[in-house]
Amino acid sequence: MKTGLLHVAEDRGGDARLDAAVQLARAFDLHLTGTQAAPLSAYAMADPFGGVYPSVKLFTEHEKRQDATRAAVEARLRDEGVAFDWVRGAGSPATVLLDQSRLSDVIILSHLESDEGGWDAELDLVGDVAVHSRAPILSVPYDNGTLDLEGTALVAWNASFEAAQALRFAVPLLSRAARVQIVTIGDDAPEFPAAGAAAYLSHHGIQSELLPVPRGELSVGEELLNVIIDSRSSFAVLGAYGHSRIRERILGGATREMLLRSPKPLLLAH
Repeated sequence: MKTGLLHVAEDRGGDARLDAAVQLARAFDLHLTGTQAAPLSAYAMADPFGGVYPSVKLFTEHEKRQDATRAAVEARLRDEGVAFDWVRGAGSPATVLLDQSRLSDVIILSHLESDEGGWDAELDLVGDVAVHSRAPILSVPYDNGTLDLEGTALVAWNASFEAAQALRFAVPLLSRAARVQIVTIGDDAPEFPAAGAAAYLSHHGIQSELLPVPRGELSVGEELLNVIIDSRSSFAVLGAYGHSRIRERILGGATREMLLRSPKPLLLAH
């Protein structure tokens, strides 16, 4: 893990993403690419007759905000001694991030971690990027960018291709964890049991524990959240399961639940 794509925007999760990116850069000598998106909607105005046209004033104001944000982020990265470069692309944030992620080892985004908040544009962004990117997503709570790589790591395992992909991508992070737990909710998959995931990690020099959790009345997402809290995990690794936007927007129930309520960073892969 040597290259990271940091989503930079004027939103409530910006500081947490930057904090996590700095910690990740220190741990892996990561080169960061600060990435700003300039969606056309930011420059558009509508008239009473239904027409839409570009506004020079809106364009100028948006550029000024982005310039100020970039200056602040660059100053922090320089102070921290982090190597970085910069990209500003035209289009939606998801489009720009996906376009720039071809040679990135990780994409840094943020999620809610709030029982009061609902699904919004920030989580739409995580969903769009997670199910289309070839790189893993590190999503941190929007108000807390603490990334403790030396604590307990939780791996959610259900034998799916998505879970296996997330596990492979997570090896650099898991290799630093003091403890790795592989959790299964309900019956283990006989064709690819959790013991196989543990054996895979052992080939990389990572020792892990199996943590089977009986399936009760709670949803898989709620069970995983309880395990994260009870085990005092520092971060969790899980597959991002994609559905159509009609079915639970773009992400499956467990992934969606985790992004809405997880108090810890999540490493996601599709």
